[in-house]
Amino acid sequence: NHNAVTAIALKAHPSSRGTVRLTGSHPQDRLDIQKQRFQAERGPQDVADMREAIKRARGIMANPAVAAFVDQEVFPGPQAQTDEQIEDHIYQNAYGHHACCTNSMGPDHDGDAVLDGDFRVRGANNLRVVDASSWPAVPGYFITTPIYMISEKAADVIIAAAIAS
Repeated sequence: NHNAVTAIALKAHPSSRGTVRLTGSHPQDRLDIQKQRFQAERGPQDVADMREAIKRARGIMANPAVAAFVDQEVFPGPQAQTDEQIEDHIYQNAYGHHACCTNSMGPDHDGDAVLDGDFRVRGANNLRVVDASSWPAVPGYFITTPIYMISEKAADVIIAAAIAS
């Protein structure tokens, strides 16, 4: 039987922020990446929010209109029932596959802005960043469209710079 249903809990605006730091000025130098998952002051609240989302998803799956089509919960599974067990599951398994906001774009006077308005990394030569890490804040739940938008803008900026030089 290949039938399945998936209920996903997503924390689109987490409190914890990691860092990505340059270790040198050459674009091929290794990066220092510190994910810092759930380590911010409000990190425990992020975990509690995820716990409640899992419980809500379980409630939806237990609704008689849906439950008739559900044989079993696979993940996190029946072993995660108490708040503590669910939170342990979150700490062990939650991940963010979209590294966002680790080197935001901003004006020169913004001490937190790693990138200038042309996607160039301040303090590095010939290095630009064009991805979700350039945002100062996550723009929403589905980040693909904003990534396409900044990619189009960056392409225009890079082509204009190439023509000008």
